[in-house]
Amino acid sequence: MKKITLLFSTTLILISTSIFTSCKDTSDETAEIGAITFYPEAGVIDSGTEINFSCETKGVSFYYIFDNSRLNVNKYPTSSITTKASSCTITANHTVYVVAQDTAGNLSKRYSASYSISGTENTALYFGNPSNATTDSNAADYLTNYLLEEATYTVSFNNETHNPNWVGWHLCSTDLGSGRYDGDFMQNPKLPDEFYKVRHSDYTNGNFDRGHMCPNADRNSNDEDSKGTFYTTNIVPQTANNNQKVWATLENYERRLVSSGVNEAYIFSGPYYDDSFKATDKEGTEVTYLSGKTTPTDETYIKVPTSTWKIIIAFKSGEEDRTRITAENTTVIAVKIPNRHDVGSDWKSYTCTIDDIETLTGYDFFANLPDAVENALEATVYSE
Repeated sequence: MKKITLLFSTTLILISTSIFTSCKDTSDETAEIGAITFYPEAGVIDSGTEINFSCETKGVSFYYIFDNSRLNVNKYPTSSITTKASSCTITANHTVYVVAQDTAGNLSKRYSASYSISGTENTALYFGNPSNATTDSNAADYLTNYLLEEATYTVSFNNETHNPNWVGWHLCSTDLGSGRYDGDFMQNPKLPDEFYKVRHSDYTNGNFDRGHMCPNADRNSNDEDSKGTFYTTNIVPQTANNNQKVWATLENYERRLVSSGVNEAYIFSGPYYDDSFKATDKEGTEVTYLSGKTTPTDETYIKVPTSTWKIIIAFKSGEEDRTRITAENTTVIAVKIPNRHDVGSDWKSYTCTIDDIETLTGYDFFANLPDAVENALEATVYSE
């Protein structure tokens, strides 16, 4: 079994190397963005470290994104160069994003710095980064394996399929509540400039659901966490009978596992594409790309997965999770569900092993567990 070692990025991503970089501004041709600075620089830090960042701008709105919130928003200064500065405190693996936009609201520049705290429990990557997803623009798979650290879940995003490769999160009873968000799905401003940002409307008339990977109901302890699951980087095209029936039933089951507070869980889910096996939409028509596109010639195309998979490991709540997990005390669920209109309604009909999912995807899950425990868990087929 392939083992992947999680490497923490020590490189500051996409720092402007010029004193001023112009961006389009419909009302002020002198719009400028200066070099952004982060202190300390990106890399491995201690929990609780304060990150300071600043930039000089003219004629643009400049804001910071942290835990799905905009910080220190400024309104288009035009009379002089204005220094913007702010800070945040890092308590878990996180990427701080700085975004500039012109007066028309176009995202014109984006900078980021990734910070990692080794061994952060109750986060998606506590047991390892399954695909070594990265924010390093020099990496060979930068465009197809981009790491997005959201406030309550983590994504590897693929700019060729325009879907996530995988989404991971930790689930416990305190994540559940009555929070809600009733708006459209949102473009993700954290994606680099060269990535296509999928729109809510890209799914319109496509005959597929906008299928959450990390479910809204797994993140509804408050309205803000609920809203955070509605980035289009957290969805894939799912046929209605997959998303609303068999997939939804499994999502309900994962919440029942933790709802009493006795158990906690780590979860990964994602799409799979098999060129020899077509997905079908709600009318039963075989498709490869959303909205009838047959070739990836339009940047707005979204590839339709032929199946969706999910992995869940659940065990008694506590601390030092790596040391408490055994094959005997852990519930393991792995499924691969066809993304077809005629899919069955019982998720237990589609169980497999984590090893099976690793063979399909090439990913390595739970690599930071002791080998004997990892091997035992990954060979387990769920049974009641």
